[in-house]
Amino acid sequence: MAMLARAIDSRGLRALSDVTAELLRVFRTEPDKHAAHRLAAPIMAQVSRDPDFLAGALEAHLRTPGALDARNYPVVSLKSASNPYFEIAINCWIPLPTADTNVTTKAIHHHGTLLLTTATIFGPGYEHWLFDRPSLADQGEERFTMRLLERAPHPLHHVTFVDAWLPHVPMYPSELTVTAALWSGSEPTTWKDFVKRIPALKKNEKRLRAAARRLGLAKQLDVKVIDYFDYFPVQDGFRGMRERQEFALGPNAEHLKSLFHVLQRTGNAHLAPLLRERLAFAQPPARAAGEALLDDLNHDRPIFGYLSEGHFNIPFANFTKTEIEHALRALPPRDSHGRKLAPAPHHQAHPGAHPE
Repeated sequence: MAMLARAIDSRGLRALSDVTAELLRVFRTEPDKHAAHRLAAPIMAQVSRDPDFLAGALEAHLRTPGALDARNYPVVSLKSASNPYFEIAINCWIPLPTADTNVTTKAIHHHGTLLLTTATIFGPGYEHWLFDRPSLADQGEERFTMRLLERAPHPLHHVTFVDAWLPHVPMYPSELTVTAALWSGSEPTTWKDFVKRIPALKKNEKRLRAAARRLGLAKQLDVKVIDYFDYFPVQDGFRGMRERQEFALGPNAEHLKSLFHVLQRTGNAHLAPLLRERLAFAQPPARAAGEALLDDLNHDRPIFGYLSEGHFNIPFANFTKTEIEHALRALPPRDSHGRKLAPAPHHQAHPGAHPE
């Protein structure tokens, strides 16, 4: 009961709850998801100016069972709200060891039918590239051409929108940057969105997706099936990747370095008592690494984020702006008429797999 009382009394958790409730009012009253995202943009802008919101997201994450046992991923991602209408994820972007901002954080990618509104809530932000839907140039080589729609900074307090099916990619930031990502489907919320949230279905999502693919039920059940969500530059355009290649997960100790770095740099060291409480429930390796980092946090010794081996210098995920510019010069062949990739209408890429 004492833990519950502390949670209710937390100013950060109240801020997180208030924002979630305000967004729910928008999405419940506006069935058009594009319109809902437009109405949500000012709310997300306000979120970027409220440090209590980030504190609440971090506190909620730390209270999640197993959070301190996670393995390392290039982005520290915190799922902060999830309901049939939308999800909010807080993404903490760790810079390269060289602080190079000329390199992509991942493959050029889209999120299927999902809509994304993202706000930079901490740090300098990053450069964001947005593309038109790919045109198939050579099926055998899985090669596409694209047109650049926008290349712009995504600085602190800036809010931007990424429409369904549009590929995009963030560059690495120069310093720790945190964004709040608001996700939703592009169609009005229906009973299927509520059914998909049944715990048993969520737990077995991968197996159900494979079964739906085999039985041809993906469209009827609105199950997410991956088909050319990721691209990287080649000599004459962009190579599509039919199978998503994710970053390998690094050691838990390196994840904890990044998580404690986020807590320290964002001014949330006041969560140290909660960290000590939660470390008591962590696995022994996480407990040992976490206690050493907690001592650094309590004594204000600098803690640095950590990208594990295999998290950078990956050809299909980390390429330069110059390589993208070269690939953009490729034009569709004369006989293709610039044919756009025509994916199945209900495919989605799960936001958890690609933070933004």
